Amino acid sequence: MGPRGLTVLSIAGIAGLTFGIVGWNQRGIDAAAAPAPAASSSPAAATASSSGAAAAPANAQASAAAGPLLSSMPYASFAYLVWPGPLSANGKLALNRWKLAVTKQAGGITVQAAQDGQSMASVSHFYPGGAKVYILDSDLGNNAPGTTDEGLEVTNAQGQVLP
Repeated sequence: MGPRGLTVLSIAGIAGLTFGIVGWNQRGIDAAAAPAPAASSSPAAATASSSGAAAAPANAQASAAAGPLLSSMPYASFAYLVWPGPLSANGKLALNRWKLAVTKQAGGITVQAAQDGQSMASVSHFYPGGAKVYILDSDLGNNAPGTTDEGLEVTNAQGQVLP
C-alpha cells in the first residue's frame, strides 16, 4: 500500500467517524413523529397546558422507557441546557445555528428544532415526561455552516435521556 492508498483510507476513516458522531448526536430528533404544536415558545419560556391526573401516568411510563443519565454519557461535557431557564454563554454560542421551540404539554414537551435554514415544522417530536432540552456542541468555536458536531438531547426530570 502506497501513500495514496493510505491517504484514501485515512479520509474514509475520518468520514466514517464524522458520520457516526452526527448520527449519535441527532438520534433524539425524529422528523416523522408528532404533529406541529398549536403554540410554541422560546427556549426561555413555555406555555403550559397540563392536567395533573393525566401527567402522572405519562411521567411514570416515560421514566420506565428512559435511558441512562445524561451526566453518565461520554458527551455530557459538551451538553448545554437550552430549555427551560436562562441560557449560559456557551449555550447561546452552541445554539447559534439552531431554531428551537419548546412547548410544554400535558405529560411532556414538544420540541421543534431546525438547523441551518431547515423547516421547523418538519422536525417536531413529543417527549413524554420531557423536562429539559440540551444542545450538544463539541466545538463551540466552529459554528460555520456545514459543521456536524451538534445535536439535541431531551431528558426527564431525573436527568435520564429520552428516546
